[in-house]
This record gives sequence, structure tokens and C-alpha cells, in this order.
Amino acid sequence: MLRSPLPGSRASSLPRGFAGALYIDFLARICGLRGVKRYFEIGVHFGHTLAAVSCDTAVGVDPGYILDCNVMQGKRRAFLFQETSDRFFAETDLTQVLGGPVELAFLDGLHQFEFLLRDFANTERSCGPTSLIVMHDCMPLTAEMTSRDSAAPRSDPEPYSKMWTGDVWKIVPILRRYRPDLQVHLVDCAPTGLVCVTGLDPASTVLSDRYLDIVGEFAGIPSTEPEIGAMYAANPIVSAASILTGQDQGLFFRT
Repeated sequence: MLRSPLPGSRASSLPRGFAGALYIDFLARICGLRGVKRYFEIGVHFGHTLAAVSCDTAVGVDPGYILDCNVMQGKRRAFLFQETSDRFFAETDLTQVLGGPVELAFLDGLHQFEFLLRDFANTERSCGPTSLIVMHDCMPLTAEMTSRDSAAPRSDPEPYSKMWTGDVWKIVPILRRYRPDLQVHLVDCAPTGLVCVTGLDPASTVLSDRYLDIVGEFAGIPSTEPEIGAMYAANPIVSAASILTGQDQGLFFRT
């Protein structure tokens, strides 16, 4: 097993839960506060998050939609692509479909870190200097929910047994190590947090150029409590309420 590159790696208890706004509500509020016109989402599935967001134009990507709500609510137009995100980015000019750079992106695709890494790098290329990328399920509450297999046997008690984050928590130390120019905030949104990233640079090719090296390095890091705990120890958690109410968003996100 490779030695962990995470600073301060040691046994550490994980958060027992997050009391901040439900992640869907947070995204909806952020869209309103920032006046988002162009929204992008990977991992639409039932459509609940997409339906909650109001904007002018939305683009959604999912290989298997099971829509059970009105995703057009609060939007002038929406484009849904039923395919993998890799195929979407290989064949589609996102900025052309949106009519400009992404203003807010929500990434909630396959819960394996190498997929999220590609989604992040590909999305950033369609962003602008004030864009915001938000990633779901990167703040696990137990080590078991970080299994790369959603069907793996679990012994977590309720409510943890119904949560599956996979190992996408690794995106946080990856960005800290390879993209220190980015502003990365962990937000206490229920149930498994949100990671918000600003200061984006669409011209950066670091993550793409170093992709194989990064995957090889972080695939060797186990999703154990000490490793995940070290991620939390190195990254303070921001209150969703402090972002949504009574504060200038510029204190947290580039606007």
C-alpha cells in the first residue's frame, strides 16, 4: 500500500452529520443570490435538484434519466443529454449550448474519484473567472459509505446505511495538491456536504495533463477513517447559513 500523501494523516473521528441547509435548498438559494442564468448539472437522475434551480438556460447530463418532476420549472429552456459525461464532453460544446460560460455547475455523477476528476476538469474548461462548481457527496460520515461499489455489504446503522458517497472525497486533497490556485470550501449541507470551488481557470490543463499520475497516486490511498479524517482536519467546514444569510458572498466565493 502506498504511503498516504495527505498531511497530518492520523486517526481522527469523522463528523456525525451536517446540520446545514439541505443541499438542494442551498443550490436553489445560491442560484437566486448569484442571479445565475446558465446552469449545468451532471447526474440529474430523478431531476429533483434540476427542478429546484431557477435560471434562464440549463443543461443536464445523465446516462439514465428517471425523471419524476418538472425540470423545466423556473427556466426558459433546458437541454437534457442522455449519455455519459465523458461522451458529452467529447462531442458537445457546452458553452455553445448554454449561450456562454457556465455560471453554476453541480457535479453529482458516478461516485468514483477518477470520474469526478474528469468531470471537474472538463467543466472548468467551460467556466469563467466568477463561475462556481459545486460537488456533491464529497464529505462522508463513515468509512463504509466510501466503498467504490454501491452494492457492497454495509454494517452502518441508520441513517448512514442509506448513504453512498463512494471515494469522491479524494477530490478535495487532489485539488489542494495540484490546484492550490483554486478556492475550495467544504460546506455543511445535509446530508453529505457540498464542496464549492471558485477561482476557476478555464485555460488550466494541469488536471488533464497529470490525470494518469493523479489517479495512480490517489488510487493507492485507502478510504479509511484516518485518511478521511485527515482531509477534514486540513479543511475547515463552512456553515451554509453564513454563506446564505447576512454575509457578503465575496467572503467565500468569487463574484
